[in-house]
Amino acid sequence: RQGMSIQWEYDLVEKPFCEQLSRMGWKWLEGDTDVPELTHRERFRDVLLKKRVRAAMRKISLGPDGRPWLDDARIDRAIGELERLGEYRLMEANHAATERLLTGTTVEGLPDWNHGRPQTVHFLDFDNWDNNDFLVINQFKVALTSERGHVIPDAVLFVNGIPLAVAEFKSPAVEDPMGAALNQLLRYSNQRKELYPTQYTDDEGVERLFHYNQLLIASSLFEARAGTIGAPPEAYLEWADTSPVPLSTVAEEVG
Repeated sequence: RQGMSIQWEYDLVEKPFCEQLSRMGWKWLEGDTDVPELTHRERFRDVLLKKRVRAAMRKISLGPDGRPWLDDARIDRAIGELERLGEYRLMEANHAATERLLTGTTVEGLPDWNHGRPQTVHFLDFDNWDNNDFLVINQFKVALTSERGHVIPDAVLFVNGIPLAVAEFKSPAVEDPMGAALNQLLRYSNQRKELYPTQYTDDEGVERLFHYNQLLIASSLFEARAGTIGAPPEAYLEWADTSPVPLSTVAEEVG
């Protein structure tokens, strides 16, 4: 950087967002737009960080002796279940993926366990939240479905290698920063043509990044708003409080 020039968006919004997550126990990985392996992927079209999904599933799925029991074949079948959402439209895919994340999926059991019955395995550990793997990657490049071009969301939040939240940042110095950030989220998730069919007709985003999405966040330093898939910009609202965690605890965590 020359002299003391400030990169408004990165220095004031993106970096503090990732640093705050770090202080709350998330790992922060700087994205790379040239080498997919540096963001735990084989290619830029991948949105699941499969090595992390595998490691997390192995860790949270315990057998009758209280030890991990899943092998690669069973894990691959479970991940296949999570991935087979391509034929749905975004809203349906998001609903189906959320259902899988909440209820898990069934895999072949072991012959000497529970009479060899199929077993339910989970992608997230809801009983022991600290057992999960929390990772934020900023500047996370994803190839468009058409392979003609890509999108680079400012931050993607992964739990056990699954992208559950996407955040878009704008410098407070630009005109209507929140409007611009929300518009970008809608473009990336291919939702503009649903919401504004007279203005937009093209597939312009990368829906598979948003199949698992639980939260879309727009932030511009002075303000942050959150919404979910299917929400128009006016439905995005500021998060009112830190419930169920007391504000004082969060204040302590983030300094």
